[in-house]
Amino acid sequence: MEELTQIVGFFLGDGFWLDDRVAFSNTNEDLIKHYIKLIKKIGFETKLYKRQKQGNRKDEFTLVAEKKLTDEVKHELESNELDTLEKCKAFLRGIFDAEGNVNFSSTRRGKLIKITNTNKKLIFLVEYCLTQLGMKYKTSLVRDQRLDRKNYFNISLYGTNSMNFIKIVRPYKIWSENYLQGKVHQNYMHVFQ
Repeated sequence: MEELTQIVGFFLGDGFWLDDRVAFSNTNEDLIKHYIKLIKKIGFETKLYKRQKQGNRKDEFTLVAEKKLTDEVKHELESNELDTLEKCKAFLRGIFDAEGNVNFSSTRRGKLIKITNTNKKLIFLVEYCLTQLGMKYKTSLVRDQRLDRKNYFNISLYGTNSMNFIKIVRPYKIWSENYLQGKVHQNYMHVFQ
């Protein structure tokens, strides 16, 4: 079931266990509402909480799924079976929605997709899926100079590979109107439509 694989991908990036329930936290309300629809589509109920932040900080939305979804997610996490191209696409869609970013750069061969995480096993899964889909990427270890931060991995896709990622994987976050605002210059918005 590709929807569950996508939910697991999002969980690995922006999820956590809350009283043995699957929960997600993100500042993008459209994205959280999209995952509410996905979870309901596979037959489970959810609750949405909003925490208003002070000053310039964005409000945070927390999505908590009913307890029955916990077993499904745990089973999918333990199986680690990304045995079809559709499951690879779904997993990448979920991971990108949680940990991905898009930038337009004229000096870096056009469009740039980045997926960032500190977990090496998760990065290996992303690399595996990208390889299965025939996409070329570059992985680098970034040493964070701040004392309280871990080093992290960046997976980057450039040019046609980044456009193929957008067309084939179709991460929801990119198609959400408010996400691209401010990240991509208006002259280049046609590339993403």
